[in-house]
Amino acid sequence: MINQISATGFHNAIVLDAAEPSKARPDRPPPAGLIDQRTRALLQVGQARVSNAWLRLGSCAVVAVVAMSILGNLWPIAWWVGLCVVLFIDRALYQRLLQAIDVGAKPSMTGLVVWTVGQSIYGNLLAVMLWFAPYVPGESLAVIYLCGGLANAIATLRAHAPLTLAGAAPTIGVLIGLPIFEFFANGASNTADLMLVVGGLLLLGFGVNLWKSLLASDAAHARAEEAAIREQQAAAAAAAAKTDTIQRMNDELRTPMMALIGAAEHLHRVAATPSARAHIATLVQASEVLKQVLDDLTDLDQLENGSLSVEPEPASVRDVVRSVVSAFRSAAHDKSLELFADINGDMPTSVAMDALRVRQILFNLLANAVRFTQHGGVRVRVTAQVAPLPGRVRLSFAIADTGVGMSRAQLAAIFNRDRIASAGDGIGLAIALRLARAMGGTITAKSEPGEGSVFTFIFDAPVVSRGATAAA
Repeated sequence: MINQISATGFHNAIVLDAAEPSKARPDRPPPAGLIDQRTRALLQVGQARVSNAWLRLGSCAVVAVVAMSILGNLWPIAWWVGLCVVLFIDRALYQRLLQAIDVGAKPSMTGLVVWTVGQSIYGNLLAVMLWFAPYVPGESLAVIYLCGGLANAIATLRAHAPLTLAGAAPTIGVLIGLPIFEFFANGASNTADLMLVVGGLLLLGFGVNLWKSLLASDAAHARAEEAAIREQQAAAAAAAAKTDTIQRMNDELRTPMMALIGAAEHLHRVAATPSARAHIATLVQASEVLKQVLDDLTDLDQLENGSLSVEPEPASVRDVVRSVVSAFRSAAHDKSLELFADINGDMPTSVAMDALRVRQILFNLLANAVRFTQHGGVRVRVTAQVAPLPGRVRLSFAIADTGVGMSRAQLAAIFNRDRIASAGDGIGLAIALRLARAMGGTITAKSEPGEGSVFTFIFDAPVVSRGATAAA
């Protein structure tokens, strides 16, 4: 109803103070408590009044049509036409209020209160017309209209107490004042005329309780939102701290590790005996494993933050597979395991892929296989098939082992996306699964307890060169 329509004031009521621009955009914002509550209250009021403007207009149109039939004239229709103008202006002003809040402006509350009182007075004119209608239903419709207006005021203006009072006070005055005026106009002889005053006071009592309950609900909702924001900020701070720690560790360890790898490779070239060269080769391979662990930590952090990028470049599948397998030859030899790679002869010479990510996935899958295999061996089989899209090839990397195997429940736990970061088989497999999805590929697994496991990594890649060589 119009008597509950709280507005932002006329155009000059919702502007910054030109003489003091610093108040609109302070260099250092005031304490968050009061300002946040005030801003939240104005946002709630503005959004509520803008959203239900058309509903108020339609409901008042129905009341105006009924009032016209009771009064027998066109005054209610004339009142509704004026209401349309007021509501259009009111909606525009509330939109300006929301825009002003978005840019950090502080609207004048004096203008808002004055505008609200004026609208409430105009809206109550229809109730006055209905009250003095020649037919008894006019009083009933007037009371219903006023009660609906009060309910609307409590529901939409409750976030800001001065606006609530400005919207509801004129309506309360009309609701109580009309019966008193009629009582004295009739000679103050019929006390039954005051029954509506008693009913109005009871209604106000219930309305105050409703208003308090809604305010309590709003406060609880605001506290919940603030708690959620604090949790998000804490999570973001923790993620940033973890990223910084990982980056620092990576930076601190990578330089001496690369120096160690370089020195070991030099010693391997100048070593005099085969035994010395074998030991130095083991040292080089162990350094490569350590380097891969650092890469895994960095990539896991990027995967969780959504900042990992995949950069395809021309690369040789054979070279990637052979480099990964060679890194585990010493570990397999120490456990007396057979380790070999089987690469089909029709493999393209070069494909467009992120060789670093593919190597990382194969490295983690192969590390998992060697770790859980105590006898027998590990086999890496690589095949190439025609992909659905022209000019692309579907690459399949199957890592089979003769290890302890896994049950279906263990496999389900590993591939459960909600538990992927804490999979029982280590961080490497979790990273491999996420990297495969980031590349548009998949990793599947087949396993039985005591019969070993087969992990298969499949993805499509554009073909750069199709030269063919003998199978490796």
